[in-house]
Amino acid sequence: MALTTTTALSYYQVESSTISEWPNPITFSLDALNVDDIEVCVIDTNPLIAQPILSLIKGVDYNIDFAAKTVTCTSAAWSDLSKITSHSADQLRIFRATSTTELVDFTNGAVLNADDLNLAYKQNLFATQEMNEDAALTRGGVQNISTAQLADSAVGTTQIANNAVDQNKLADDAVSTAKIQASAVNASRLATDAVETAKIQNNAVDVNKLADNAVETVKIKDDAVTYAKVAPASKAQMEGQSAAGVVTPDVLKNSPLVPKCYGSVTYDGGSPSVAAGSYNVQSVANTSTTQRTITFNTALSDANYFVLVTGTSPSAVTNFYATVIQKSTSGFVIDAAVTNEADYLNFDFVVFGSTYPNP
Repeated sequence: MALTTTTALSYYQVESSTISEWPNPITFSLDALNVDDIEVCVIDTNPLIAQPILSLIKGVDYNIDFAAKTVTCTSAAWSDLSKITSHSADQLRIFRATSTTELVDFTNGAVLNADDLNLAYKQNLFATQEMNEDAALTRGGVQNISTAQLADSAVGTTQIANNAVDQNKLADDAVSTAKIQASAVNASRLATDAVETAKIQNNAVDVNKLADNAVETVKIKDDAVTYAKVAPASKAQMEGQSAAGVVTPDVLKNSPLVPKCYGSVTYDGGSPSVAAGSYNVQSVANTSTTQRTITFNTALSDANYFVLVTGTSPSAVTNFYATVIQKSTSGFVIDAAVTNEADYLNFDFVVFGSTYPNP
């Protein structure tokens, strides 16, 4: 449809299905009592459209210069208004909707003047023209519909066009929590970086909210991983040298690579002693001229262990060596190859093998 115009006594109409052809601003030729009586709507002449008339909003969609008789779209062009393009309009109508409320009240004995007579005459004339020319199209026979013409609860859901209530129609804080459908606010409804720390409830981020491998080393605070937060290796894992658990001092002793006992004892015939720094040695006893009995502080689980013994003495003493002749879970017996006893003779020993019993 090429661009055409229609001028009547009560409306001025621009007609073209190509909305980009509609001029902006539009100069109209209408007589009206005041600027509030001039309104704008768009019309879709397709007979299949259920709601062919769409009223535009003054100050939002357009502005009027009453003196210059121009209507200017608030966007650069009429085609930039989504409500028009989604309506598929092919006509824009600037129309007059004169109030039917009595503007002049004549009283007996009052002086008649030209202004009152002209105002009353024009109001009746304009209202009559509007009803005759456009009663069934622009307003369906009702001129200047305001809130006064609407009964309470008159506008139901079925009277609101789809997508008609946009953000411009919602008052601030109009959408309360009770109006949001359960599960309606999903990830696609959240802006990037919308969820701040202050919006996360304490203890809300539990293990179910963390993805696998989500916590990296750099996210762990220094000194935050304490003994209570690690899984130590068990006695069985240490004995079996399994690659599991953390080695802590209390389970290290169970490793087969760690000595279960070591020390140095004198070969003093009177009162043999244990050297400082010995480990897991409770006592040493002089059980015979050539034998010394070593007792463990903590018994081993069985007697299947190995003892390495070395005799130490001044260089003048030769053939000073020892043999382990008896082992038990509580200790072992050393038998020396010499019979002379002296406090300058020593046996150094290390025990490997059997582990400590369960605590």
